[in-house]
Amino acid sequence: MVPPSVRERLAGWVADFVEGDAGRGLPGALAEHAHAVLGAWLEAACDRRGIGPDELELDDLREALLGTVARLDLPPAAHAALPAACRDLLAQLEADGRLADGRAWGLALAAQAERYRRATRGEAEDLTRPGAKVGRNAPCPCGSGKKFKQCCMRA
Repeated sequence: MVPPSVRERLAGWVADFVEGDAGRGLPGALAEHAHAVLGAWLEAACDRRGIGPDELELDDLREALLGTVARLDLPPAAHAALPAACRDLLAQLEADGRLADGRAWGLALAAQAERYRRATRGEAEDLTRPGAKVGRNAPCPCGSGKKFKQCCMRA
């Protein structure tokens, strides 16, 4: 459970973003839900490990977005715009001096947009291997010319 003081601090961050210049560019479907959704996202990120906003890490933000926020009952257009809004919020937090790596984390979260869309639809992650499995006696993929078992298999 997030302490009230942390909740108030996060609500202030979200209010500064939504009511500022950056928040004016939010799509209409997300604009009416932005305070609640972005606040719930940051609270879930802090609550994940029981930490304060100063201790947040990218994994906390990612898991909160793909877990808690993806399950919220929102219009599809609001869900579609949310990763970009999270990116913009984190960039503003960095610009305001509140979060050190906000811009980089925002870009990393925006890159998760397709994964987020799948999570909102309740689809499971694709766990199939992207390529063929390398056999013991096959040539090593590192290009050494040796068999895999003699080269990189033990590495």
